[in-house]
Parts: sequence; structure tokens; C-alpha cells
Amino acid sequence: MKIKVDFHVHTVYSPDSVITFQDLRDGCREKGIDVVAIMDHDVTEGAFELAARSEELLSRGEWAPRVLVGEEVRTTKGEICGLFLSRWVPDHRPPRETMELIKEQGGLVYVPHPFDLLKLKRLKASELIELSGLIDIVEEFNGKPRLPLANTLARRFLERHPLTPAAGSDAHEPTHLGAAFVEMEDFSGPGDLMEKLPGGRISGKMYSPFASAYTRFRIRRKRRAGDAAT
Repeated sequence: MKIKVDFHVHTVYSPDSVITFQDLRDGCREKGIDVVAIMDHDVTEGAFELAARSEELLSRGEWAPRVLVGEEVRTTKGEICGLFLSRWVPDHRPPRETMELIKEQGGLVYVPHPFDLLKLKRLKASELIELSGLIDIVEEFNGKPRLPLANTLARRFLERHPLTPAAGSDAHEPTHLGAAFVEMEDFSGPGDLMEKLPGGRISGKMYSPFASAYTRFRIRRKRRAGDAAT
């Protein structure tokens, strides 16, 4: 069975995101996204909570996206994501150590937006090659790169180096859920994912990070006004 997977989503547990579980559920259903990887910044509490809530709804026969527990970890040289995590990965460690901590718990190492050149801290191409033995997945298409050329550079890099590509919306507000995804055969765990992901089809469209920030501001202001009125 074919499913659509958005490998890079943030929730309200990230300080810069406004996506609640209800937003996630409604947005994924509207966009036809079956599975999402929660990649909150330096925390896993939200991913574990949302995964549990999703499993509860699915067990009752109600619709919800399947949630993969992940984390976008700030290292000393940029961000690295862990996928299929069983526990929190501490931040501000060297990239190699971070990747090893992900691997030690049976997780997959996912490199997000690798060529967003406007990020002051990021792994350079030479460092990606050096660490390639620890890397499972590289994000070929990100929904909100601050430099549009970033996705093109990622695709060219992956054409030259045998790493598995994926895609994620990097959504921080509901309307961008599913902006980028992989359509692929359903999978049951990290090993099965790695077998089937190379056969997937990446789809995506970019959106403005500035528009995203403005929308988040409006949503926060509206929610604060609602809280003040109650």
C-alpha cells in the first residue's frame, strides 16, 4: 500500500512552532499525509505524547496520522535529526557524537536542509561525506529553505553520493503541513523504512519562511486573545 510521509514537522513543543495535535490531525487529513515525523527542536516530549495520542485514536478506529518520534538536535556544527527515537538526544554535542547517540538507541540519522547556505552553522559537503557511514537519510527537499537553491544543491549532492533521500515540509504552522513528502510503500520500522524509502517518490513545493513566521505570529496573537477572553 502506498502512503505519503512528511519527514520533518514541528509542533508547539518547539519554541518557534504553533502546530497543536488537532492542527496536525486536521492538516494531515486535508493534505492526505499518512505518516509524520515530529522533529521538535532539542526535545522529544511532544513527539512521544503525539505518537501516543495518535495510536490511541487509531486503536479506536478513528483517523489520525501515524507519528514517528524524532528530534531536531542542535550540534556544534548545525542541526541533525534522529528518527525512531526511544529517548531524548542531548543538544550542543559534536555531530559525530550526536549521530552515535542516535544510532545507540536504534534510531536513524536524518540530515535536514543540508545546503541551506544562510545557516551559519551547518555540516559542509566534505563533512557529510566524512560522516556518511553514520548517516541514513539526507533531506533532498525541504519546504522552507531560506535559500531556494538549497534543494537543488542537495539533489546534486545526492546524485553524486549514495545516501538515501527524503523530504519534509519543515512545517511550523498548520497550512504548510505536507508541503513536501515522500510517497512510498508502507513500512513497519527503521529497517523496513530504509529498504523501501529508496523506491519512494519525492514531491514538494517551497513556501516563504517569512510568510510562515508572520502566520505563526498571527496564530499566537489570536490564541492569546482567546485565552484572555476566557
